[in-house]
Amino acid sequence: MPTEAAVPAISVRDVWVDFPGRAGGEPTRVLQDVSFEISRGEFVCVVGPSGCGKSTLLNVIGGFLRPTRGEVRVQGEPVRGPDPRRIFVFQESAVFPWLTVAENVAFGLAGLSREARARTVAHYVELVGLVGFERSHPHEISGGMRQRVELARALAANPDVLYMDEPFGALDYLTRLKLRADLTRIWQRERKTIVFVTHDIEEAVQLSDRVFVLTPRPATVRRVVQVDLARPRALGAPGYVAARSAIFAGIGVSEATGEETPPALASGESTRPAPETDVVVIGGGPAGSILASYLGQAGIDHVVLDRAVHPRRHVGESLVCSTTRVFDEIGFLDKLEGGGFVRKHGAVFTLDDGRREVALPFSAMPDLGITQDHTYHVDRARFDELLLAHAAARGSRIRQAAEVERVELGDGSVPSVHVADTLEPLRARIVADASGRAALLGRQLHTRRNDPRLNQIAVHGWFRGVDRSRAETADWIHIHVLAAPRAWAWQIPIGADVTSVGVVCEGQPGLGRGDSGERFFARMIASHGLLAARMAKAESLHALELEGSQSYFGERVAGRGWIALGDAAQFVDPVFSSGVSVAAESARLAARAIAEALADPGRAGECFASYDATVRRGGEVWRELILLFYRMPPLFLGLLEDPSARPALQSLLQGRVFGAHDATALAELQARARELEREAAGR
Repeated sequence: MPTEAAVPAISVRDVWVDFPGRAGGEPTRVLQDVSFEISRGEFVCVVGPSGCGKSTLLNVIGGFLRPTRGEVRVQGEPVRGPDPRRIFVFQESAVFPWLTVAENVAFGLAGLSREARARTVAHYVELVGLVGFERSHPHEISGGMRQRVELARALAANPDVLYMDEPFGALDYLTRLKLRADLTRIWQRERKTIVFVTHDIEEAVQLSDRVFVLTPRPATVRRVVQVDLARPRALGAPGYVAARSAIFAGIGVSEATGEETPPALASGESTRPAPETDVVVIGGGPAGSILASYLGQAGIDHVVLDRAVHPRRHVGESLVCSTTRVFDEIGFLDKLEGGGFVRKHGAVFTLDDGRREVALPFSAMPDLGITQDHTYHVDRARFDELLLAHAAARGSRIRQAAEVERVELGDGSVPSVHVADTLEPLRARIVADASGRAALLGRQLHTRRNDPRLNQIAVHGWFRGVDRSRAETADWIHIHVLAAPRAWAWQIPIGADVTSVGVVCEGQPGLGRGDSGERFFARMIASHGLLAARMAKAESLHALELEGSQSYFGERVAGRGWIALGDAAQFVDPVFSSGVSVAAESARLAARAIAEALADPGRAGECFASYDATVRRGGEVWRELILLFYRMPPLFLGLLEDPSARPALQSLLQGRVFGAHDATALAELQARARELEREAAGR
């Protein structure tokens, strides 16, 4: 069965609509052979010549009009009629004039308690910017404010889908511009699926992920214009202008004069440069190498471009158990096991200067096909080099010292990858961004967003002579909770007598002005009695490294012709060794999405939307788990010692975060943490 994320929000298949002719005359055909899919959370605009059938199409999707032929499904269910889970917003104000703003917003909330209704109304009144007007009646506010009331009323009902039929068409230009910005902000927060009919091409480009351009009646979809631009959108930006021009061309109207011109051919009908490979993978770190290994096994032609020359130093030396499945699937596990890397059998957490210690031995994960009860600590320079060589042995073409400057995604054209010091771009059907924290496409498309909740710095190095404690846990990772806010230290065995030690704390208060990394490191080590004792005879093997550890996430991690994975998609705080886990699991998921998209291009949007939802959900589980730890470390260790919470927490800490049930497990842990917090407060 497909996952919920894999089922399109809206599927329109071969829809035709005929209206009866007058006095027994010939019927009028309004829609003809209309087919498309819309992903969950996607914002799609429908444009076309006046009278072509845009509103008719919206009424068919919404269940107000039965098609003469064909089928519409919403959330996988056939549309038989209107459904309260899907709500219309029209051009004409439909607010009730005898009700106040608050009463209008509350109109569809009769099933809620008074308290819940009041909270919901307050939330959406604030969201649409009408605080202070709750008791006003529609005649006392402007037309734009009335449209905000209608939007708030629609959102308050928590619909799956919003159908919007020229909702801003009757408003003046400045009010429309403001409402578009408001709607964009609200959509980014609520992530509802929206189908928006408009005559206004500027409006379509400003709002949507994709624009469906309809032909004159009988209407069909002539062209789909992808708008891969960050929001909010600059009206004069080159990408914005290009999208607008593509829509004008699709309609068949001169952008300069307004005169009719021969319409541009639909995507796929024009002559385009042929791709030179199926996939270009940008980056040869773990995410890129693992993806390349999967692609090679599947016989998918690809090229890996890495700006580095391996071997190269890198932090992130401790793995989690769930990655074992990935290494086994790509045939790398034997090389990892035989590579002389230190086995990691568990984790030890210390608190209160080391007086409190909680050990977490790892266990097998048979439901993932993982029978071993350990993972590994790795020298990343050697590990990354082995992974890249393994990809090459699987058929990858590797180009090192190849720095990608930019990627041209275009509208319906083959993506082009521009590499420094080369004359011609490299063209591919799909570009996979595994560029690490450079996040090439995230920065280019302005989809990368910093997470202000997790803004850390780290100072780290390799040492000889570190006391690793008793033999049974000497080769485990040790996480020492320090006294400063959100501060901790790692202790990771790299070899027989080489240990990686790093200290992490909040970026702003942690490192004082004029403070050096060495002084900061020494001060933090000294603040923890047990760690200070273990480091008493340690000898540094190289200069300490200072780096930011700002967490971030991609607002989108896949789109038409591109996909991001590993740190290029999101970076989370390293306290639970999640870096290589995110790289490996996202590479596994990306390989599947790419293979399915190449095999059936018509399903590419669906495949990439499913990938996007799964990877972003897994990243959020990691972030929330880390925040639970930072909020109150003693409480977190209490969960580890709680027999009812420990199994679920251990599963998450071993890297099982990408399933829908994993988010549920986290929610249950958060609820249990609140119970423990209340119990502690009552003592």
